Amino acid sequence: MLQAVVERTISAATPVDSLPKHVPPEIWGYAKAFLQIRRPALRFIWRDESQWVDVQLTLEHAPGERRPGTERVFVRLRPSEMPRGLTVRELDVLTLVALGHTNGGVAERLGTSARTVSTQIERLLEKLAQSSRGGLAALAVDLGLLRLPLPGGPPESTGLGVAELELAYRRRLGIDYRPIREDFAARVPIRVGILSPGTSVSDGAQVLGGALLAIDEINRHGGIGGRSIEAVAVEVDMFDWASVSAGLGMLFEADVDAIVTSYVSAEQPEALDLIAEYGKPFLHTATFEADVQRAEREPWKYGTVFQTCASENHYAPGMLRLLGQLERLGAWTPPSRVIVPLELPTASMHLATPALRESAAAQGWEVAEPILTPPGVTDWDGVVARLARLRPAAILFASYLEQEFAAFQRAFLRHPFPALVYGIYAPSNPAFIEALGPAADGVLWSTTTGTYDDEFGGRFREQYRAKYREDPGWSIGGALYDQVRMLAAAWSSVDPDDVDDVVKHLRRWPYRGVNGVYYFGETGQSPKLYPDTTNDAALSQAHQIYQIQDGEHVLLSPAPFGRISDFRSPAWLS
Repeated sequence: MLQAVVERTISAATPVDSLPKHVPPEIWGYAKAFLQIRRPALRFIWRDESQWVDVQLTLEHAPGERRPGTERVFVRLRPSEMPRGLTVRELDVLTLVALGHTNGGVAERLGTSARTVSTQIERLLEKLAQSSRGGLAALAVDLGLLRLPLPGGPPESTGLGVAELELAYRRRLGIDYRPIREDFAARVPIRVGILSPGTSVSDGAQVLGGALLAIDEINRHGGIGGRSIEAVAVEVDMFDWASVSAGLGMLFEADVDAIVTSYVSAEQPEALDLIAEYGKPFLHTATFEADVQRAEREPWKYGTVFQTCASENHYAPGMLRLLGQLERLGAWTPPSRVIVPLELPTASMHLATPALRESAAAQGWEVAEPILTPPGVTDWDGVVARLARLRPAAILFASYLEQEFAAFQRAFLRHPFPALVYGIYAPSNPAFIEALGPAADGVLWSTTTGTYDDEFGGRFREQYRAKYREDPGWSIGGALYDQVRMLAAAWSSVDPDDVDDVVKHLRRWPYRGVNGVYYFGETGQSPKLYPDTTNDAALSQAHQIYQIQDGEHVLLSPAPFGRISDFRSPAWLS
């Protein structure tokens, strides 16, 4: 017997002996037969000994596939009770009435009299508050109150979904079977554009994986008001404006209802003008304060653009806060009072700002001029040699590209000196530790949108690994999952086609995701950040700071999420 909900995606080739043994094998047989009748979804009731099981079947395709033969069926089984006290015999009668049988036909199939059937129908009309047999039939189909196996044996004809499924299961459907209607499936789906960066294979996979995981989960539970969510995925080179603009054009042409992405727009500020003109919700994690301010200055133009994490101007102050905590704890003694930033030569992202220098000076630090590190062409050994001459106490690696950070760390460990190495975002990507192995140990890094290491975040990570057999990392996979879920919450609460109402809902109502709480406020375009912009950890995302230790990410700050006492002095400091 079922004690809890069972969910499983199978194909026609899935071995039955690999499926849960406490589920009757007949149900798996019906699920495989479902693939033959080419319906988007079907629901029926199964009687397992003394227990009712609600069976929901949903047609899927393998990720990225739409070819014939790639179909799978998502099976959801739930222990159930019959509404309004319906008995086993009443459900038999209700099923046969929905199939179009007369009282005499029902009686013949059940081995009873037409008078008894008439009495049972009267009881059904009363229990289900209907006034006619037609009402009973429509209600049974609408609520999935149809029993399989069909009472009295296979039907004489097709038409109704459960009748076709019964015949398919008993191999009586026939090779000449054609559904009455080929296009009966769709209420128009809600389309989500997914813009992924080709710059990082691993990041691109997490962008796509996080978004598709959320879409699959929503569709398995009926979509949004009966409308499924359909993904339209495009990969672009974020450093190539022609690629970014062409990718956006493809999504606009597909008439997507919203666009989710990571930092694809980071190096192409013009992208926001195209997106603003398109006029649908755009959720991204590019962390640029300039974009946030632009949206807040001109809400009539950029009001549909949401940055789903706090901006880059919080990264360096977060580093200063951590250095002060380590000093006060006695866990680290700085060999100098100099911090050197390494930055991408970008017009939009600079961490070594006058405000940072002023704040650092107030705490006894000097922030040197940044060393620019263009991706793909930087001489990292030369950079390390320059750093060695400056003798900083800490190095701020201000690039979100994990391959660049990994290249720097290798060069640094070839000629190390006693300085803390502190990065932003990039080590959240599993490819960082995969590339460096033990050489990653000791690195500090932070993110303004990170997946919480709690029950909620842990469940997401388990679901991601089960679906993709890969780790989702500690930031962008969860961020994209949250973006889709946040949109779904808005679409479920207001008319999905009313963009103004969707945008108002996104801004006004907090959403608790796996990366924390997203709350934009009445006019905001980015969420609150704890402890930088609010002391309310329950209404914000945490500015998380990690250290890599023994190949794992250990959360040091902020409290109560992490513990600064878990810091380990990197091996190269000695």
